[in-house]
Amino acid sequence: MPDKEKDRGICLSFLYALLDLLYPRLCVVCRKSLTRGERFLCTDCLYDFPFSDVYFSSKRELFAGLEEEGCSGKIYSLFYYNKFSDYKNLIHAVKYRSRKELGVFLGRMLGERLRGMVQVDGIVPVPLHPEREKKRGFNQSYQIALGVAEILQVEIWDNVVIRTRNNVSQTGLEPEERKKNAEDVFTLADAAAIAGKHVLLIDDVITTGATVHACMKTLAGAGGVRFTLACLACTQA
Repeated sequence: MPDKEKDRGICLSFLYALLDLLYPRLCVVCRKSLTRGERFLCTDCLYDFPFSDVYFSSKRELFAGLEEEGCSGKIYSLFYYNKFSDYKNLIHAVKYRSRKELGVFLGRMLGERLRGMVQVDGIVPVPLHPEREKKRGFNQSYQIALGVAEILQVEIWDNVVIRTRNNVSQTGLEPEERKKNAEDVFTLADAAAIAGKHVLLIDDVITTGATVHACMKTLAGAGGVRFTLACLACTQA
């Protein structure tokens, strides 16, 4: 029996080495080859990871009109988004290269930062329009929410709000254009599920916050909803 286990271990080691040779695993950030035990990011990129602080001061307008809903006024993010930094590759890989498992991995990292800092009843990922989700194959915010929910041990409520208008991407739009583009895109589908609850609303990137603001306004229609926001990346300006 021990010999069989030893032979099996040798075969597996050979197989992993062959797979690494044929299909090298690369760091999403710097594109260097990953070593055994590294996943998605190399040790150097993890060491230099641009973790953000609790972020809230420069985006107060995001919560305008929602003060009575018990908003914390805080945006928890994993890192600061910088278009000149290679760490932007993390967002691009999740959003545009179908790296669903990376979304969950980063969601777990975000969840670890939230653990002990927020107490919520459930998580609502910002929904995609069904046509866009079908084309992409998944909702990146939901993948992030999976990782966060695993760490915080709370439910995901992914059907309480739906996206009814397939608006154009916010990428490249000016702040006022983003705000107008995000108007009337969401509809509350299950008010009873979140009425009086504390919701953790999750998106991939928050820049001007027009999309999450529109989503919060819709969710607030359930009555007595409190909000905390979280995202993978947040712009500093």
